[in-house]
Amino acid sequence: MLVAAVMLFTASCSKFEDGPGISFRSKENRLIGKWKLTKWTEKGVDVTETNTDGNEIFYEFDESQGVLINVGANQGVEGTWVIEETNVIMDLKLESEIGMYVDKDTLMLKRLTNKEMVVFYDDEMETQWFFEAQ
Repeated sequence: MLVAAVMLFTASCSKFEDGPGISFRSKENRLIGKWKLTKWTEKGVDVTETNTDGNEIFYEFDESQGVLINVGANQGVEGTWVIEETNVIMDLKLESEIGMYVDKDTLMLKRLTNKEMVVFYDDEMETQWFFEAQ
């Protein structure tokens, strides 16, 4: 009986497909910090080097819900973030020839622990990004 109760409790605590099963830190607190993209896959094939052109990619989420995305030596893209269920919704401030605009991007969380984050895109390429906390 006790085992069944523990299994039910653990299953109900897991918000993400790949865990963690239980965490004492909120999703928001686990997300806050600097994350380095370590692997990019499409249909299970590692395409990191090809898709990043060898650049390091960092996402930095702060406590005031600001996000900064850096790709190599390029100027970072700033924006804001919020978590809804298992999605990180970002409004990114971008610039084009005709001026500034805001683009919405969503990271669908598959796994979020203190040290690793896995996100996926529900697309034809079955894209997954793997991050490590810095």
